[in-house]
Amino acid sequence: MPVTNLRQAKILATLATLLSLGVSSARADVVEFKFGGQIASDIRYRLGGEEIPPENSSTAPFPSQQRLLKYGFSRNENLIKAQITLTVANHVKAVADVDFIWYGYSDVNDIDAATLHEKVDPYRLEAHAAYIDVYHLIPKVDLRIGRQVVNWGTADKFNPTNNLNTLDLSDPLLFGRALANNMIRADFNPWRDLILTVVWVPIFRPAQLPRTAPLAVTEAQRPPPVQEDDIRAQLGQLALAMPPTQINVFTQQPETSIENSQVGVRFGGRLLGQDLSLSYYHGRFGIPVPAWVEQGPQGIVNVGVMWPKEDIIGFDWAGSLSKLGGIGYWVEGAVTFPQKVTYGIYNDSTSGHDPVTFTYDAAEKTHNLHVGFPLAQLPTVIPSTPFFKLTAGLDYSFNKYLYGNFQYVHGFIDEFGAGKALYARPGAHIGDPARTEARIGEYLVVGADLKLFNDALLFRLFGVFKLPEVGDPEPKFTAVIFPQIAWAVWDATELSVGAFVFLGDRDTKFGDPASGASELFCKAKFTY
Repeated sequence: MPVTNLRQAKILATLATLLSLGVSSARADVVEFKFGGQIASDIRYRLGGEEIPPENSSTAPFPSQQRLLKYGFSRNENLIKAQITLTVANHVKAVADVDFIWYGYSDVNDIDAATLHEKVDPYRLEAHAAYIDVYHLIPKVDLRIGRQVVNWGTADKFNPTNNLNTLDLSDPLLFGRALANNMIRADFNPWRDLILTVVWVPIFRPAQLPRTAPLAVTEAQRPPPVQEDDIRAQLGQLALAMPPTQINVFTQQPETSIENSQVGVRFGGRLLGQDLSLSYYHGRFGIPVPAWVEQGPQGIVNVGVMWPKEDIIGFDWAGSLSKLGGIGYWVEGAVTFPQKVTYGIYNDSTSGHDPVTFTYDAAEKTHNLHVGFPLAQLPTVIPSTPFFKLTAGLDYSFNKYLYGNFQYVHGFIDEFGAGKALYARPGAHIGDPARTEARIGEYLVVGADLKLFNDALLFRLFGVFKLPEVGDPEPKFTAVIFPQIAWAVWDATELSVGAFVFLGDRDTKFGDPASGASELFCKAKFTY
């Protein structure tokens, strides 16, 4: 390089360095940077669950070594969480929250896979937040754009008004944590504590289901998911005559069109020291429901599932009662207007693809099965009947050691639609009648925390108990119990052991193998 060019390069480099230092020093007083996160390990052992082995490597879950055995390790994860917040004065804030997770299982199905890091030690990324806040974009209006979670409702974990984000049901210890999604949120604060929130979600994101969820649609002995008793009996007899050898499940996700975007509106504030809000949501239920079935050649059955639309009007009211020692309370309810879902049935066993439908005999009050009648009646999976969900609860700190929590829940987080829930009885065969309960159930959630040694040791016991339905001729006990011991061994380090125990027969809410299996867990986390 010529000497002149070398001198010019040095001068430019010096100017660039001085300029960058000047910009940094000029902005240092207005830019705030926060960084934090967590390092954690999570090991679990499954107890008595129904084994779900992969039939072959092509249908194995990822990674292939992570099989759901009757007794075996069900989780072996390690986590690095990074959380970053950048704030520019009082105008803009940017937030990122990302998890980097190693499965702890290998995906080595052949010798070539054993040579690849991504197969020997698989991992995944989860982004819980990636959004930008713009404050006072116009007077009294704040805007948030990006991947985010919008939490509505005041109840503890069971929030019938909280529907903008679908749920992560893959881990029962998360109690239905919300999944982040790309949204645009605007908050208008016209006066004091009153806030009007409007949220637009361009693209629907389905809920993350537990790994046992496919059992709900792939077990041949399960009753057809239709509400009409006589149609269900006829379909059971049809399945008995042509028993399935294989069940495939296909999904019908909504198109990414403007018509399928989601909208939420909430107006809330404080009245006499209590929190109140009204809300409206238009979108879809996060858990899929069966919508059609096809009986193919050689006993192959294809099932289609979809995510029904819903409109929800909700309210919540919460606060504390100082005259009763500061006891906290909350009441949260919502009315859902669901899309009607019918069950399309096709007989393609001879490659004819004939529809199987029903006509109604008013005199006999029965349905009659027909093959090849496309204008006949389709059975109902989800009726268009509105249904109501409610959570009401109390919590109280008796002293610095003991905390109690009590909730009544009408409608569990995965329950949707009026009518009946259907369960296959223990030892059921194809075509056997179902055990039925009201689809929207009644539950008690009771728990307590005991803290000792300046909060260093925590004993926790929570339980969810399903109440028997009024008039049920064969009520059955079913519940989930969650005991845990957590030890804060240092300021930022916690070790915990415990269990998540499902109780009940196979034909009950929590005894159903599709709900999951009991697990022992051992966890360690360091927060920085």
